[in-house]
Parts: sequence; C-alpha cells; structure tokens
Amino acid sequence: MILPGNISLFEGITPEESAVLLECVSARERRFSRGETVIAEGDRVESIGIVAAGSVRVTRTDLDGNRMIIATFGAGSLFGESFACAGIPRAPVSVVAETDVVAVFLPFARLLRPCESSCGFHARLIENMVRMLARKNLTLNSRIEIAGMRSIRDKVRGYAAALARERGLSRAEAPGGEGQAPRRSVTVELPFSRGELADYLCVDRSALSRELGRMRDEGILELAGRRLTIFD
Repeated sequence: MILPGNISLFEGITPEESAVLLECVSARERRFSRGETVIAEGDRVESIGIVAAGSVRVTRTDLDGNRMIIATFGAGSLFGESFACAGIPRAPVSVVAETDVVAVFLPFARLLRPCESSCGFHARLIENMVRMLARKNLTLNSRIEIAGMRSIRDKVRGYAAALARERGLSRAEAPGGEGQAPRRSVTVELPFSRGELADYLCVDRSALSRELGRMRDEGILELAGRRLTIFD
C-alpha cells in the first residue's frame, strides 16, 4: 500500500504511525485506469477515499442528461468524505479517474472508533480530517458563487480569480500599448479542456467559445491551449 506521507490527512503523523493506523482501520488500496468509475452515482458510500496518486473528477448528470463537472481532486485529496460523514446512503455524484489513479479507502465507522491503544495519532487523523472538510467547504462555496454569476464573462473572470487565489498566484504587470499605462494580469493553467470548462461553468459550449472569442478581441484575455491570462 502506498503510504500517504505527503497527504494533509496524515500531517503530524510519521510514516511508521501511518502504517499502523492504516492497518488499524482496515484501509484498502485500489487502482483505477483513466476513465474508470471510482464511485458511481447511487453507490453506497461507507468509506473515505484518498487520492494517493493521480487525480479524480466529480461529476453529476441532470435529468436531461447534461453533465456538470463539480470539482477535480489531485494527489493528497479526499473524496466521498462528505457523504460518509453526513450519513448519506447513496452517492449523489460520480467520481471518475481523470488519470490512472491509486486510491486508499478508509472505512468511516472504523475511522471514528478509537483503537484499543487509544493512540494519539488516531485523534490527530480525525483533527486533520475536520480541517480538510472545512477547507473543501470553502472551495465549494467559491464554486457555487461562480455558478451563480449571471454572465459567461463574469464566470470566466471569477473562475480565473478563484484559481489564482487557490494556487497563491499574484497579479503581474504587463506593458500597455503605445501611450497606454501598464496593465495588470494573472495567468493560470486550466485543469479543463474548453468543453469541460463549459460543463464546469454550467454554460453552453458554443456560447462559451463565442464569449471567449469576444473577450480575446477586446483584449480582456489571452488563451493558448489551457494557459489563460486575464487582464484587468
């Protein structure tokens, strides 16, 4: 089993303690190929998943069959913990392997039950999990805020700003045109293709492409592949 030594859930816990803890809670490791379903919508969720390697994507399909991308989680992230903690018997979303993935599953009931030795690092694990849940809630609140914006332009700018904050990026000054003052900009690498970005922003793909073209023509953004620069 891959020991999660660089995972926030195990912060303050040594690799040796992690190994003991994983055995204590009957953790299991599973491997998924790219595109394989990790959790299907409607599955029972009784374990917390840890992305030990790779990345997963959380999606939901509406009644008309339209896909909405809710979030992506890379190595070190948790998934399924909200449903397990809340006692939701069936997953309302799907989790799909975005790349080849190694996942470690921790049964939630065993996780909350103190082990016989009442080890301090078990309590530390629970403390870390609560902290990660709080951080994820902040991220999802930002996601809701972006989805609720009225225009596609606002959604694109809001999402770029949220990515920059999440990754600790600051605005940089770029030279202005002749006789113009320097302009400030921020550049981010999008985790999505253009079609996937439309699914994430909950907008029509053709409408998104048209708006991106207008924003480019107006000098508001530059888009090269997945590299997006937004100018003030």
